[in-house]
This record gives sequence, structure tokens and C-alpha cells, in this order.
Amino acid sequence: MNARHLASDETHLASDETLAGFASGRLDEGMALVVAAHIELNPASGRSLRDIEAIGGGVLAQGEAVAMLSSAEDALARIEASGDAVASASEGSGEAGLPRVLAPYELGKWRPIGRGVAMRRVHVPGAEARVFMLRAAPGMWLPEHQHTGYEWTTILAGAYEHQYGRFARGDFDEANEDHEHHPHVDPVEGCTCIVALTGEVRFKGWLGRLLQPLVRL
Repeated sequence: MNARHLASDETHLASDETLAGFASGRLDEGMALVVAAHIELNPASGRSLRDIEAIGGGVLAQGEAVAMLSSAEDALARIEASGDAVASASEGSGEAGLPRVLAPYELGKWRPIGRGVAMRRVHVPGAEARVFMLRAAPGMWLPEHQHTGYEWTTILAGAYEHQYGRFARGDFDEANEDHEHHPHVDPVEGCTCIVALTGEVRFKGWLGRLLQPLVRL
């Protein structure tokens, strides 16, 4: 499953399948949180979500119908309404510059996982996916890797690029077991992103093997 790529403006959007699953409330909450951050930061996906609403349940998986979302505000309301599945707002991020959908969640401290790269956990109780934020210094080459599950990423600041394109603030990068990539971080802006991950990450090369026990993904 690939993120939809609009070559005219290099915007990468979540696939219709992903947006439909999000709208129906059928995604794992960790995955849904990363999609919600994308919708909040990228108006084009908000419009796509409204298009999915317009065509109704025909694009959804079979099952009992549920209310569909039509905006980033609705996405925030859905996530905040999940009760025990989120931390209290008083323990949440409340940090300037972060998407509002992160506010109910407890964020861990930044910790280095290699030269120029740091990670912080996003605690999403009950989620199958592991959710974390990743920050990389300008010009970094992140280790080449592949997955045994899904890796969904929303860019929060800066950018990176790999063989599937350049991903900047608000873009959504959908990868699965069919993808191997070797991200190169923007040499001026660096990159900060939020990631939801299922399965394992398998790093390539000697640097990846050194990082594997530090990352513990």
C-alpha cells in the first residue's frame, strides 16, 4: 500500500483505503493517531475524507456502519472520546508546534539512538502499533531498512527523501513489507516525524546492526 503521490506539488497523501479505515473507526488507535496528525496538517487529506463521506459506506470494509469523520476537528474528537485508551490531557504533550491530536497522550523524553538521531515514545494504551516520534539532524542518512508489518509516518517538521519521493511537513508515508528504503534527511531543515509501526524493522548494513539493539523496535 503506497501513499498517494501528486506529482504536481510533491504532496503525499494517505491512501483512500487508509482514510476509509480511519473514517470508519476500524484502525488500531496507534495507526489512527498518525493518520489524524496527517489530516490535521494536510488539508488535502481532509478534503479526501469529506469525499469518502460523500460516497458513503461503499468504500468501507463490510460490517456495521459507524459515523464517519469530516474534518481534523472530528478526528480529534474521536480520539479524545476513546476514554481509557488515552492518557489524561493534563499528562499530555501540550507542546507548541505539535499537532493538537497529540495533546491527550503522554510523551516520553527524547533519547539518542545514534549520532544525530533521537526518539521519544508516544504512549497509546491498548494500541497494537508502537508509536514514537523521531528527530534527525540535517543531512543524516538513516539506515536502510525494511519491515515485517506496516510503518506509517507523518512528517511534523522538516523533510526527508528516499526512492519513493520527498516527504515534507504534513506528508504521509505508508510503507509495508514490500518496501525497503534509505531515507536522507533534509540538509538544512532536518526532520521530525511521528511513526506508527507494526511488526519488526530489519536494518541493513553495519550501522543498522549497531542501531538495532538501541532502537528496540
